[in-house]
Amino acid sequence: MTEYLRADPQRRTDVRFPSAGEELAGHLYRPPGAKQDERTPAVALCGPISSVKEQTLPHYAERLADGGYTALTFDPRGFGESTGEPRARYDPWAVIEDYHSAVSHLLTRTDVDPARVGIVGVCMGGGYAVSLAARDKRIGAAVAIAGGYDIGTTFQQGFGVAGFATYVRRINDLVQQQYEDGEVRYVPTIAHALDDDTPIAVMPNDEAYEYYDRTAGEDAPHWPRELTADSLPVYFAYNAVAAAPLVAPTPLMIIHGTQDAALLPEFAQATYDAAADPKEMVWLETDNHVQLYDQEPYVPDAARHAIRWLDAQLTA
Repeated sequence: MTEYLRADPQRRTDVRFPSAGEELAGHLYRPPGAKQDERTPAVALCGPISSVKEQTLPHYAERLADGGYTALTFDPRGFGESTGEPRARYDPWAVIEDYHSAVSHLLTRTDVDPARVGIVGVCMGGGYAVSLAARDKRIGAAVAIAGGYDIGTTFQQGFGVAGFATYVRRINDLVQQQYEDGEVRYVPTIAHALDDDTPIAVMPNDEAYEYYDRTAGEDAPHWPRELTADSLPVYFAYNAVAAAPLVAPTPLMIIHGTQDAALLPEFAQATYDAAADPKEMVWLETDNHVQLYDQEPYVPDAARHAIRWLDAQLTA
């Protein structure tokens, strides 16, 4: 029987901080017993595509806080309680910029040790942790969990070359209509598994459908059931593998499930291989991708490895 984790809303406080002219909504998790201005090491977290701060990341943030870290989660611009128009337009590079701003916010806080700030990303946030660590040397250590590293090739392997090209062309046609009449086009965020009748959707697979449909009802009423159609072409072009060598000398840990049909293990391995030392690869025995979102024992295991790595790298 699947054992789902439940987050405790009492563990977090609301914060807001600027990013590229927008105001981002975040949740801050403090170590239990920490005094108001006691400086602790800190971690900025970024999560899966389309997700808001109430999904996935609370289970990691609570464990990081228990490990002595001030943890910050956030809604990217245009999502959740953050500002930004059009709503639900997902651009990986905009999210990375917001992730960068989350680190900047931590560095301004009187309860954070600015010499001990790291990042943790889950799903697409894992790929973005690689991209951000490549460009931001304020970061003392990075952890990527169940990361998305080569999105276009992943989809191409799922659809086949011709099928993926046809799928992208359908999206291009929607974006062309938007260009011509100025009306933003939206597509479903989730759909059931791939077949000949699969609609254009951001995540057309059963795992994602079950996870987001369940958590939107239980925890995340601000999660968007539609994303803009023009989110998809830029999403398909995202590739973190090329950025991996530039992470050095920042220490990088990659944690990935052995079975993951959504974000393929081969690209986690390729990213690790491309990165320079110091680095560590951790494989967890999984059956699917979303087990590392909110399920026992996968999230606690991944969090323990992340804390071990951060503890070793973010020394006082």
